[in-house]
Amino acid sequence: MANYIYGKVKRKQNMFRVIETETNVYDIGQLNLNGIDYNPATLIENEEFYQVTSFSTSGFILEFLQNDIDSVNHDQISQADLKKLSFICTVQTNLYFFQIINSSFYISKKWFSIEELTIQTEKPIITINPCADTIYDKQSDILYFKRLPAAQKIFKGMDQLYRVATEDETQAFLNNDFLDVNNGFLTNNVSVPNRKRIALVNETLSRFTNDEKQAIYDYTNQYGHVTYQNGKFKIETDDDLKFVLWGIEQRFYTTPIGAEKRVANSIINI
Repeated sequence: MANYIYGKVKRKQNMFRVIETETNVYDIGQLNLNGIDYNPATLIENEEFYQVTSFSTSGFILEFLQNDIDSVNHDQISQADLKKLSFICTVQTNLYFFQIINSSFYISKKWFSIEELTIQTEKPIITINPCADTIYDKQSDILYFKRLPAAQKIFKGMDQLYRVATEDETQAFLNNDFLDVNNGFLTNNVSVPNRKRIALVNETLSRFTNDEKQAIYDYTNQYGHVTYQNGKFKIETDDDLKFVLWGIEQRFYTTPIGAEKRVANSIINI
């Protein structure tokens, strides 16, 4: 069965046909597509993937993926446009492997083949990574990826899966009555990671009853890194804020043996 590589050229809307080959670009037999539903609080191992299910209805899918692909409907890419690729897509059966292309993938040095011992000078090449940036399984309608910033470069809008709190949202959070924020600590002192956490915990807090909120404050105070007086956490630094946000996310735990207090760096719901 023929495999195809298509390419997206910068500032052009259509996908172009690049190569038709009988060679498998990716070893599907060694591929373990067992994804974890994307959650910014979850860190994956090197061999794991995040996943977005029902991707065709997510609003991020490319038109290229929505219809059956027929290579004759795609123009052959020109030599000039090969130097303007933003990403390529390798199609093998129902799997679509996407790789971002940047200057590091272009090699134009002098080289020689082990099989043909002649110097090559005018044959620049584009390298293909052994692991794609994103993989779309059309049959199951699942998108797999390892890094959201990379997936966002191909599927525009996916950054909304991990949103940063706006200036107004950040200020509104600092105005909460369970925080005593130092006058010198302003919204521009809040780091990007904490802004991302604020975007998440705002939704979490909105679901809690008053009793549940108090239970969260007491739980956070048990781990004692931030001063808690008169029902308020004293916020003087970005680290103070991070600790309180971790508490709202219920990341703290005590080991059953040794009673060590720890913070979970990654969370997977089970």
